[in-house]
Amino acid sequence: MVLLVQDGESRFCTEKQYQVDSLRSIGFHGFAVGDYVFDAVKDKQDRISKYYYMSADVYKLTESIQLDWKIEKEVAKKYGYNCQKATLSYKGRIWEAWFTQDIPMQEGPYIFKGLPGLIVEMEDKSHSYKFSFSGLKKDFQKMNFVSLGFKLVNVSRNNLKKLMLDYYNDPFREMTSGNVRAKFKDEKGNEIEPNFREMTKNIQTSLKKNNNPIELSEAIKYP
Repeated sequence: MVLLVQDGESRFCTEKQYQVDSLRSIGFHGFAVGDYVFDAVKDKQDRISKYYYMSADVYKLTESIQLDWKIEKEVAKKYGYNCQKATLSYKGRIWEAWFTQDIPMQEGPYIFKGLPGLIVEMEDKSHSYKFSFSGLKKDFQKMNFVSLGFKLVNVSRNNLKKLMLDYYNDPFREMTSGNVRAKFKDEKGNEIEPNFREMTKNIQTSLKKNNNPIELSEAIKYP
């Protein structure tokens, strides 16, 4: 995972997404490749937008997020920094975070921000998610969605849930309808006709099996 911070804005995404978007910024064209869970941007007005990639579309959900942090007295040395513990209950998960005022920026993984220092470690009580600091880097390619050629679709939370259910029911709709063309090859490189029914079943099984989102209370109730 990568946390990019620049000019009062920040973005949290996977390294793969950062690499793909860096290529797009210099002329590469192709599908939007993104993580279904992690791509969040905070603007200069502290508004947080989350981006969801489904088929060839990118959906943008902007919400007002309130984080009721509780700063604890416990302190420790982590990753070479003087850290203090904070806890948070948010959307079905209890979190433990460690932040350091040695790096005076109110940033952290995903949407978790607002402490008086950078969050260098964070884990939920069920041990489903853990974020750990790995280092600082000053130079990086700043991301700008407007310039990357994506067709962004603004959605509400309810609309997003409907889109996710629609994707579950028919994940290859764009291909079967002819809106998107794609070639499929076997392990020997021979072009083959895809079995969309079997592929759909595999995706549905995977979505159900891994239905443990970071915002647990927003989990989709798949049929």
